[in-house]
Formats: sequence, C-alpha cells, structure tokens
Amino acid sequence: MKRVIVFSILLTVLCGCGSKEMAKTGFLSDYSKLQKDSDSSLRYVNENAVKRYSSFIVDPVKVRLYSGAKSKGKLTEQQITNLTSYMHSKIIEAVQGAGKKVAYRPAEGVARIRVALTDMEKSGAVSILPQASLLGAGIGGASMEAEIVDSMTGEQIGAVVESAKGSRMPFTNMGDWTAAKNVIDGWAKRFQNRLAEAHGQ
Repeated sequence: MKRVIVFSILLTVLCGCGSKEMAKTGFLSDYSKLQKDSDSSLRYVNENAVKRYSSFIVDPVKVRLYSGAKSKGKLTEQQITNLTSYMHSKIIEAVQGAGKKVAYRPAEGVARIRVALTDMEKSGAVSILPQASLLGAGIGGASMEAEIVDSMTGEQIGAVVESAKGSRMPFTNMGDWTAAKNVIDGWAKRFQNRLAEAHGQ
C-alpha cells in the first residue's frame, strides 16, 4: 500500500512538471527582454542601469492571477491583503538591507519596483507524508511577476517571472499560507543580495 501511495504522488508531480511556457498576465510593461534563468524563472536585468539608482519607490503589491492559477476563486479579501502586505514589507526590508533608500516620489536617480503575485498555493494535506514532501507534492508555493522601472521615464531596467515551491521539510506548512510566505522570503533575500552586488557592496 505504501508503494502505491508513493507511486501515485510521483505521477502527480511528474504530470505537473511539463516544459510548457511560463504563464504571463500582462502585468509587466515589457516581456520581450526576458530570458530563461531556470526551469521556473525568466529574467532580465540591465546591470549598468541598476547602478544608477540609489532610491526605490516600492509600489503596493498587486494580485494578477494568470489563467489556470490554482488559487483563482479560492482567496478571500483578507488573505489577499495579508499576503500582499507581507510581500510589500519584505521588499522594503530588502531595499533597506541592501543599503538603499525607500522613496515616495518620482525623481532623478529613483527607480520604481512593481510586483504582482500571480498565483499562491496552500500546502495540501498530502504534505504530512514524508515521501510527498521529498517529491515536492502538496508543499505549496507562489508565483510572481516583478519589474524595476525608471520612476520618471518608465524604462524597464529589470524584470522577472518566477514560480517556486515552499519548504520541502516533512510535516511543515500544512494547510496554510506559510509555504507562500517562505517563497516570498526567498525572493526578497535574493533581491537584496543582487541589489547590493549591483552596487559593489
């Protein structure tokens, strides 16, 4: 019986891991410069342009669910508010952690950060099985689109479309949005590191 359960989980995971093109919502101002960064992300960055900015406006995080998003019709207004507010606060922390300033008005040397959550997935009850967690089944996660644009001209200087799973530790993230928040934490930390690296810190 145990082997049957593991085999069924494996089939579920494999069937959901095709090579189809990543979904896009139209949130970004430009998708044409994006290039494959991994099987779950597309990325573009103008390294030289990023160095010109020392301050960043952090727009409120939006929710733009793509067609076929697993969370479509399943999120309450309170859940949306909680997740978007959480991500907004993490982006601000990342900007400040990289030694940059948070700005509130467009100006020379100020860039704007725009982010949209495009799907959020709860951890399923199946994640209580250690085998399921190791295979990535039922562990939840999140998807997003984000870009950095010049606050005055709107020129895109960086963009990303990415999807990620939550923690793979057994018996964690069961039945709530902890997995999505874990993914957001990872995104914010990587953004902080890349922003600091772009400025030679």
